[in-house]
Amino acid sequence: MGSSWNWKTNVSISQRARHESGSVEGMSWPVNVHDGALFGGTDISDTLYMFGGTTMSFNQSFPYFLIPPTEQYALWTYDIPGDLWTPFDTSSSGITIPSWGASSETTDQGLAFYLGGQIDGGTANTTQYLGEDTVGLGGMVVLDTTSSVTKNVTVEDTIKSNRKGASMVYVNNFGDAGVLILLGGKSDFDGYLPMDEISIFDVKTTDLSDDASGEKNKWYQQNATGSIPSARSDFCLVAAPSQDNSSTSIYMYGGRSDGVIFDDIYVLSIPSFTWVKVFVGEDARWSVTCHFVPPRQMITIGGGGKSSNISADCDWEQKSLAVLDLSTIGWGSIYDANAPPYQVPDAVVKVIGGSPEGNASMIKPSAGWAEDALATVFTIRTVTSDPSEPPSATTSTISSPTSSSSSNDSAETTKSISVGAIAGIAIGGVALIALIGGSIFFFLRSRRRNQQQHQELLIEKDGLPDYSTAAFLGSAELLGTPHAAELSARDNDSGPNCKPGQPGPVEKDAGAVQGRHTSNRVNTPIEME
Repeated sequence: MGSSWNWKTNVSISQRARHESGSVEGMSWPVNVHDGALFGGTDISDTLYMFGGTTMSFNQSFPYFLIPPTEQYALWTYDIPGDLWTPFDTSSSGITIPSWGASSETTDQGLAFYLGGQIDGGTANTTQYLGEDTVGLGGMVVLDTTSSVTKNVTVEDTIKSNRKGASMVYVNNFGDAGVLILLGGKSDFDGYLPMDEISIFDVKTTDLSDDASGEKNKWYQQNATGSIPSARSDFCLVAAPSQDNSSTSIYMYGGRSDGVIFDDIYVLSIPSFTWVKVFVGEDARWSVTCHFVPPRQMITIGGGGKSSNISADCDWEQKSLAVLDLSTIGWGSIYDANAPPYQVPDAVVKVIGGSPEGNASMIKPSAGWAEDALATVFTIRTVTSDPSEPPSATTSTISSPTSSSSSNDSAETTKSISVGAIAGIAIGGVALIALIGGSIFFFLRSRRRNQQQHQELLIEKDGLPDYSTAAFLGSAELLGTPHAAELSARDNDSGPNCKPGQPGPVEKDAGAVQGRHTSNRVNTPIEME
């Protein structure tokens, strides 16, 4: 990621084999899951934190299919230099293994968050009795990555934490410690949640003690205006601040609702809480992960296409990648390591005022704050001329635009959003996705150390724990020496993520993919928007 590349011609990646390390319940490493989260820890950490996730029911016929033998180990850490996986027993905190929740992290503060989600038949061998049923989860799990301490924090009912398929992004250029922005998803009680209802967590109030109460772990609600997106789940978020921090654009891409898959991009501009539609296409995506690569590019990885059933629908983004310029809203195949500074899209500037460099004139909601305290929470931090100094908080002064901005983004939800090296572990894992995601992670880790930039990533792991009854089928690639692969353009075959006989991959917005499939979560016919 330190140099430019074009996935059509010269994406070069290397694979690192997984080796046995510490074990628990016969597991040398966590099994392959989706809909969990991968956190990167602090800016100087060499440890990854894998939390939650579930196995995919339609993969049961695969030779490497495994279900976790116990649900008490919701958290695994991976020491990168030592190549060592370590499980943590989270049962004493009342935490089981969640999936399909919303996650984000604050790498500058060493905190990671996972809200809501569910347990299902793929969570552990003790939950297989659920079959196709699910049990929704409420509350928010907070992980201190400096100590691996976890706590399930109670969330007030108005936030509707019992939601699935939502997304959450960290924005750190407001207030004393930044905020988490929670959007969308679906609730067992309320169905799909409207996108004008924005939930906000004040990171400064985070408290993992047993007596946390009152203004601790504080959530707020704020209504948004503008071009409100359709309610949905399984979308992704990234956030990019203007050069002077006067506004932050939260980009929402893709997703799905009952019978509809979306190919659109909306920007939620804060602190005005105004939605602006900036893109609509014809190549819908859902359960895709988005990764903000400073200063102005978003890389999407994996996900599903126009079918809502990934088991029958290969990945239609060739090489599992697409690259978006967040300023011009132009899709392409080229990652530019020397991209110019971020500029607020013209469509957003027309609504919030100012210029592409910043100086937004709308710096509060048009109908006012839902609570007076939010005016303090969204105090805008000025950009300092000395990048070694932290930004200061002020409500009255915005400095002149500069070429460097205060760090802020998503993982990813994802993660990702998004600030923090966090990845929602994607549906339909492919080794090539893991390798590309790994490159993004290590590049961003280096940039965070040197420039205090924060970022989302995707790393998905494969391999075969030694307790598997199919262990004898393990290949040399899984159990042997590392190897490298050069991903050249493939014009005449089915591409790296399609099975033989399936239609070949298409580029972004290159036309419709035919066919209808039933979904693992949606049983209605699929349309596209």
